[in-house]
Amino acid sequence: MTKHVRILPSGHEFVSEGNSTLLEAGLSAGLALGYGCSNGNCGECLAKVVSGEVEKTTHHDYKVNDDHHILMCCNTALSDVVLEAIEARDTSEIPQQHITANVKNIQVVNDNVALVHLKTPRTNRLRFLAGQYVQLGGNDIPVADHSISSCPCDDMNLHFQIPRLPGDRFSDHVFNVIKKGDMVDVNGPCGNFVLDEKSDRPLVLIAWRTGFGPIKSLVEHALSLELTDCMRLVWIADNKNDRYLHNLCRSWEDALDDFSYIPVDTDTIDGAVDVEQLITKQLNIAPDILADYDFYIAGTNRLVDYCRDTLIEIGLPAEQLTLDQIEHN
Repeated sequence: MTKHVRILPSGHEFVSEGNSTLLEAGLSAGLALGYGCSNGNCGECLAKVVSGEVEKTTHHDYKVNDDHHILMCCNTALSDVVLEAIEARDTSEIPQQHITANVKNIQVVNDNVALVHLKTPRTNRLRFLAGQYVQLGGNDIPVADHSISSCPCDDMNLHFQIPRLPGDRFSDHVFNVIKKGDMVDVNGPCGNFVLDEKSDRPLVLIAWRTGFGPIKSLVEHALSLELTDCMRLVWIADNKNDRYLHNLCRSWEDALDDFSYIPVDTDTIDGAVDVEQLITKQLNIAPDILADYDFYIAGTNRLVDYCRDTLIEIGLPAEQLTLDQIEHN
């Protein structure tokens, strides 16, 4: 039976099905709920039951002082429920964490990119907002910063899109040394390339090469929260082979009523494109309605700077532009 859960004071809502805990259901819906150990020891997911009926499903060592409060990680909904609970409102409310994760899988998808899947311990999962990055490595592994390409709704499974960078020690390690079962330290998260959840404007997302990593995280998060009815995704790469998750983008376009995917090829080393033509011709957005959209752009510093300058020059308000400048993309 499906139960509806409403969180105060944000007003966010989600559904809980079967015996899933309130925390599991909320995270799966994309909410940035407060939590820690996820097994009833820390009390970070403490919530007040305003209305409705819940049931304790798992023993917990943390002492709850009254009948009106529960641990979301140890309770399920028996009816529609209203809870008062902590949610992160911005990146400043996401704690810095240190986690040692297991390499679940590594896939070299072309000559330039490896997809790395890390799995965290169940009791030490990574809290992050879509679009943020972490530091990977440590001990015997070289250290490097890389964006998380997966949705916070599945915080045990962290995905990364690692570019091949000759001379970069971490890149060399990923392509030549790392293997399934290895342990990798994860420190973070960091960065402010996150969705403005208060905005209901349509989204335009522009990625250059592995700048698609944080963009993918944003798309999946927006879909989980049903934040917008309209998204337009532009993926700029050297050629179609460098759009290594092209079929995923196509599946979004096929499944969603108002999702557009525009692949763009470039034969220049810095990814130069005619941004004004891209916006006005390929996206069909006239300069006089640019202010109706929010733009998110991830790629090399040079490309991101060029996109920013052009968009502002032709009329986009600067506050509706969110940038992720990752030089190694």
